[in-house]
Amino acid sequence: MKPQIESKNIVAVRRFYEARGNPEIVKTLLAPDVRWEVVEGFPYSGVYQGLNGVADFFTRLFGDFEDWRTEPAEIFEAGDHVIGLGFYSACAKGSGRTFKARFAHVWTLRDGVIVRLQQCADTVQLAKAFRQDFSNEQISR
Repeated sequence: MKPQIESKNIVAVRRFYEARGNPEIVKTLLAPDVRWEVVEGFPYSGVYQGLNGVADFFTRLFGDFEDWRTEPAEIFEAGDHVIGLGFYSACAKGSGRTFKARFAHVWTLRDGVIVRLQQCADTVQLAKAFRQDFSNEQISR
């Protein structure tokens, strides 16, 4: 059986994941006017515009977490969109707590260059990692 050749869009998204935040690689994969949409409830949620906006997001995020990993489990292509499903994991510096959270990314590409990311994630897991102490937590029903 002949191995399937991946499209330039999937190759670009894979390279982004494999770059692990390396700015020299990341900036070659993103359009100068990239739109970066981070789901509400995620650290530093909001919409970031351009390379500087994305760099600011990652600087802030990596400042609060150690050993950040973004591990895609599945990658699909649909026209100019690539969908990545997987897990984030890291250790929150402030609490020392680790987490593992599911994510879904919808990437929009133009000629193999990333022009937009729409991110969704299990933000509850990150919030738990940020908390300092669960021992006094009250549960109301």
